[in-house]
Amino acid sequence: MRHRSFTLECAPAMFQPRASHAARLQIVPVKQRNAALCKRLWSEVGAGFWTERIRWSPMRWQEHLRQPNVSFWVAQVSGQQVGCFELTESIRGVKIEGFGLLPPYRGQGLGRDLLTAATQQAFATGARKVWLHTATDDHPHALPNYLSGGYKIVRERDLRHPVQSQPVQKLGAARGRVV
Repeated sequence: MRHRSFTLECAPAMFQPRASHAARLQIVPVKQRNAALCKRLWSEVGAGFWTERIRWSPMRWQEHLRQPNVSFWVAQVSGQQVGCFELTESIRGVKIEGFGLLPPYRGQGLGRDLLTAATQQAFATGARKVWLHTATDDHPHALPNYLSGGYKIVRERDLRHPVQSQPVQKLGAARGRVV
């Protein structure tokens, strides 16, 4: 199998917010720069799909989250954490990072709702463009979700170091509220 990496972009005119199948999805900013929560969600959402930040120390997470152009968001359903995303603002626009759902919540239409919420939040900053990266070793629904949400592939290239195929660890739903 040929592994590919994709950069996708969305402009306000291209964005296609989709009707929610889970109107109960709430998006909450992480307050007080809770690095432990961000690290846990990043790791659990990305388990089996990405390896970025695996070796980051708690101090490195704190430094990253203190940057004024970085915001971290938690998706909740009935007070339970179901996923997350991070936004990084720059002159070019806003990049969506670490986007995804915890394993027990995949396959329920929440990814579509989470992408709509992340994109709306990114455009709320005044950005003229939102972009993200994905690859063939990401969740199989990732690329179709982005394309159906109005994102367009602007760059495609060979993926040099794909994540080794492994069964995605079944993680229990995270408990608690964001503080």
